[in-house]
Amino acid sequence: MAKIDIPPTKSSLRKVKDDLSFAYAGYDLLNQKREILVMTIVRNINIIKRLEKEFQEALDELYNDYKIAAVDMGSDTLSLKSHSERRSYSMFLEYSKLMGLKIPSVNLQTKKLKKASSFLGTTGSYDKVKEKSINLLPLLARYATFTKSIFILSRELKKVQRRVNALDKIFIPQNEETKKYITDRLEEMEREEIFVKRLIEQRL
Repeated sequence: MAKIDIPPTKSSLRKVKDDLSFAYAGYDLLNQKREILVMTIVRNINIIKRLEKEFQEALDELYNDYKIAAVDMGSDTLSLKSHSERRSYSMFLEYSKLMGLKIPSVNLQTKKLKKASSFLGTTGSYDKVKEKSINLLPLLARYATFTKSIFILSRELKKVQRRVNALDKIFIPQNEETKKYITDRLEEMEREEIFVKRLIEQRL
C-alpha cells in the first residue's frame, strides 16, 4: 500500500527517488555478494569432499598399521607409550579477509620426528605409526579450516539473503508505490491548477 501519509510534494518525490536509487544500488551489490558467497561455499564443499576421502584413506591405512603395532608390542604397551609422547606439532591461527569477513585458517607446524629413545618395548611398526600420525595432522587442519569457513560464509549468506528479501519484497515495492502515488497526486494537482487558471481567465 502506498504511503499516503507522505505529503505529495516535489521534495517528497525527490527524496523517494533518491531512496529508491540507493535501494536499487544496494540490491545489486547484495546480489553480487550473494553470488560470490554461494560460489565460495560450493568450492569449499568440493574441497572438503576431496579432503574427507583423502583423510579417510589415510586413517584406514593408519589404523591397519596401528593394529600391526599393537600385535607387535601389545595393546597396553602401545597405549602407554603413545600417551607418554610429547606434542610433536605447533598450531596457530591466521586470518584472511573476504568481503569484510575474517576467515580463520588453522596452520600446523610439525616438529622433526624423533625415533624412540630406547628400543626397549618399542618396534619399527610403532615408529611407522608415529610418523603417519604426525603426517595426518596437517590434513586434519585443512579440513578444519574449510569446515569453519563454510559455517562463517553460510551465516553471512543468510544475513545477505534476508537483506535482499527485505529490499525486494518490502522496501522497493513500498517506495515504488509511494513514488507513483506522489507522481499521480502532483499531476492531478497540476491539472486542477490549470483548470482553475482557465476558469479565472474566462471570468475576467
